[in-house]
Amino acid sequence: MLVHHISGGAGIRYREATLLEALEHRAAGDHPWLTFHDGASTQTVRGSEVVAGARSWAAAFARSGVVPGDRVGVWQPNCLDWVTAFFGAMGAGAVPVPLSWPVIDSQLSATLQKLRPILEKAGIRCLAAPVRAHQADFTWPVPELREGDWAHRPGPVDTAFIQFTSGSTGAPRGAVISHRAALANSHALVAGLHLGPDDIGVSWIPFFHDMGLVGVLLTSLVGGFHVHVMRPGAFLLHPWHWLELIGETRATLTVSPDFGYALATRRSGSRAFSLGSLRCALSGSEPIHLSTLTAFDARFGSEGFAPGAMVGAYGLAENTLGVSVGDARAAVFTAANGRQLPTVGRPLPGTDVALTKSGEICVRSLSLMNGYFNDAEQTHQVLRDGWLMTGDLGHIEAGRLFVVGREKDLVIKAGSKFHPSDIEQVVAGEIDVPPNGVAAFNTDDELVLVIERRRASQKEDSTHLRALIVQRLGVRVDRIEWVVAGTLPRTTSGKLRRAACAQQFGASP
Repeated sequence: MLVHHISGGAGIRYREATLLEALEHRAAGDHPWLTFHDGASTQTVRGSEVVAGARSWAAAFARSGVVPGDRVGVWQPNCLDWVTAFFGAMGAGAVPVPLSWPVIDSQLSATLQKLRPILEKAGIRCLAAPVRAHQADFTWPVPELREGDWAHRPGPVDTAFIQFTSGSTGAPRGAVISHRAALANSHALVAGLHLGPDDIGVSWIPFFHDMGLVGVLLTSLVGGFHVHVMRPGAFLLHPWHWLELIGETRATLTVSPDFGYALATRRSGSRAFSLGSLRCALSGSEPIHLSTLTAFDARFGSEGFAPGAMVGAYGLAENTLGVSVGDARAAVFTAANGRQLPTVGRPLPGTDVALTKSGEICVRSLSLMNGYFNDAEQTHQVLRDGWLMTGDLGHIEAGRLFVVGREKDLVIKAGSKFHPSDIEQVVAGEIDVPPNGVAAFNTDDELVLVIERRRASQKEDSTHLRALIVQRLGVRVDRIEWVVAGTLPRTTSGKLRRAACAQQFGASP
């Protein structure tokens, strides 16, 4: 039974029937769309150039034997070829499948090996990738300039792309997204965030992630605004470059998971920035921590950043992306254990949100996936009577949504239930470690905490941390392990994969 229902109202009207039509409408104008930043070099393209490149890729796919209905892997860094291959697959009648690209090229072979389960499940034999990534076992099309129309024109209900979920609670599954769902969500995000042609965006989020694909690429496509695109690796190495680019471009919009704002705050040093142009700093893809907002405000308030610009968001691939958005500072919910949660806003247009009696968040919208690719059983479990059962726990108050945690992540100790992020936040607030650098989870008989050392000399004071957690939360951690940075399993967006953490570290040493 569903309770606490809130609605974003009617959906947004739009004229395009498919993403290819939206691309053609963008190409009809002569305004810059995407500027790619790779080190000191930049490349600015318009919609017409994307169309030309996409038609070249469509022809290359056809020459490689791709036929309508085939799945094509898009395996590129954030660059023009990613965008043109994505739309080119549609123009060839194929279904693009975004695939994770490594932060550094030396990890190409290892990344491709990790992608094998997705490639096999999706039946991918053809990969759109840079020449330097070409290996055996797959067809690797190479685009050539081509004049003419698309070889195939999809319809609104046809599959636009398959977005494999991040797998934070289990094996990745492919969410099948139609053109109609993709357009509905993109237009809803544009309306919910009040975006328009005068906006300027800056993003380091990879296009293979739903936040980068839908939240950046497709919203800028239908919203008509200009976006500056960084490489994720450049951000991770030098996060202050993200803030510098915002100032240089006078950006009004940027987006990042919580850990990105936390990392930029910690690593910015005494550098000066100009952030007064930002009116929307979207925080989504993972839980938003009040401590991150407070630290970001304190560090960058003197640089022109307005606290009201921090916009909380909640979404998931099974709803194409966005579910709700809103000023993260507009309301704070204090959970029963004292944890304070910033709001993730109100439902987007065309979106309804409700809770089950147990607190699970359920979503009904124009953006819902058709189902999981070739997985009827899992589809039936999450899509029920037109509602998506998200597996996330929430709270609704005064028409706003608060995300409490994931039902499957709850840890149990001495008969009491705890959200692992509560424990992880205590540790992150006490020592020099980001929230996704510490993982709490249950084994059969233990509550375990694994902490990544940020530096070799970091003091491993397990006794102090164990006592602090007891003092703050009233729960005792049975085992604490310290590991080197980068050890904990994470999704492509940086979220902890707690099920994988439990599998990797569950056994006592």
